[in-house]
Amino acid sequence: MTAPVGPLDGAARVRPDGWLTDPLTTNPEHAAAQARVIVRRHHAASPGPVRCLVARYRTAVFSLGDPPARILKRHGDEAAFQGEALAYQLLHGEGVLPELFSVHDASRTLVAEYLPEAADISRPRAFEALVASVAAVHTAPSRWHPDITAATAPWRIGAMTAPAWVNAPDQWMRLTQLVASAHGDGHVPLGHLDLKADHARYRGGNLILTDVETLRPDLTGIPDLVTLACLANEHRILAAYRVRHLYRHHVNQLGAHWSDPGLKQALVAFAQATGLRSLHGAEA
Repeated sequence: MTAPVGPLDGAARVRPDGWLTDPLTTNPEHAAAQARVIVRRHHAASPGPVRCLVARYRTAVFSLGDPPARILKRHGDEAAFQGEALAYQLLHGEGVLPELFSVHDASRTLVAEYLPEAADISRPRAFEALVASVAAVHTAPSRWHPDITAATAPWRIGAMTAPAWVNAPDQWMRLTQLVASAHGDGHVPLGHLDLKADHARYRGGNLILTDVETLRPDLTGIPDLVTLACLANEHRILAAYRVRHLYRHHVNQLGAHWSDPGLKQALVAFAQATGLRSLHGAEA
């Protein structure tokens, strides 16, 4: 698992400088010029003009239209592009992601709905909506079309083995047993969302998650609960143990069967398996 140091410090490995062999330009003018060519060739139904919002070596984001109606997101990393495209497939119909209009594999680009209204997750009601959206992601496999269920069979929790990067394989298997007990042996353990204040937007009063390229089908939802606890501490929203209770309420409403002791045990098992330095009070 690779991610910047943050809520999952210790469980994540920081990538070294220069890891991306073909980085994107960080010059906004050059990035916009390249994006105009990509839109013309591969997303011709998208409105113009194209304006650069962010130009980073890993990702670039552009508004499309005046006023903006859509965004173009370009990935420098193939794995991140595939991860985001997969997330849109697996979470289709859940109402937690922006609407997706088009995808182009060779250019590693997606065109999605433009959502300008940020959600202030420091407000308790917005934070609870964030927790509810995360719970919807974690339980989405229970609502999948049979074709998706069949295609994702290799990722089912009952077939998981401990990955090579974990420190304590026995604790990882304990984690998977607890997740299977709560969600069923056929569950695909979606998780590892990039949960940040600026990745939560509103559409018609509903909270929408953006930047979902980090979602994985083999890490469980436990790291997301850890991140939610960290966000609650950072923004002084509510005590971390109450985040656990709130998450359990929402995820069980959507069909899971977590007990509070089981959820606490899963948090501890995840930390011990991965080397996570802090659960941010989520296990208290």
